[in-house]
Amino acid sequence: MIAQSNIWKGLGISVAFVFLISCAPRHSSGYFTSGKNVALPDSARVKAVVSVSQENLSAVLFAVPNERYRLELSGTFGLSAASILWKKDGWKVVLPHNDRYMEGVGDCVSILGYGNVDIHKFAKLFLGRRVDALDCNGSVLTLEYERNTALAVFGGDSLKLEIKTIDPKAKWGGGVWNLNVPEKYIRITEY
Repeated sequence: MIAQSNIWKGLGISVAFVFLISCAPRHSSGYFTSGKNVALPDSARVKAVVSVSQENLSAVLFAVPNERYRLELSGTFGLSAASILWKKDGWKVVLPHNDRYMEGVGDCVSILGYGNVDIHKFAKLFLGRRVDALDCNGSVLTLEYERNTALAVFGGDSLKLEIKTIDPKAKWGGGVWNLNVPEKYIRITEY
């Protein structure tokens, strides 16, 4: 039971960090910017590396700001760790390693062990803007910035985001906005 609890905590950290890595572009100055006058791109794709407790995860975020987001998180050898899809009519988180999934509605996506994350605050990070917190209440999942790095601290755990590339004019097929859940997967109802 303890091992299973640690797995869920690890997945929760991974999913939260994946959101982080998918949200911050590389700027020529290497700094996250503050301010409200920066226009949102019509679409963007971000590739990043997230470091969680000495483990590196690859992340790819597809985004149409304020409309839909798809995040893919991969571990060693490219094995899928998590897939996240958010659209205005609902969201899904698929955890293939454990044959589990979560789903809900609204702008707050549930991350196991950490609460609800505001998907639009992640979008601001994706655009290279600083945000004070990522949760829906603005009180937890705080971030620190240093040069081109975002650091999230969760109690005793920390997550480091390193953006590799950002394409603000990305185009992709419509299939990216579908996330199928295999019938054998079990829905997690307690977040």
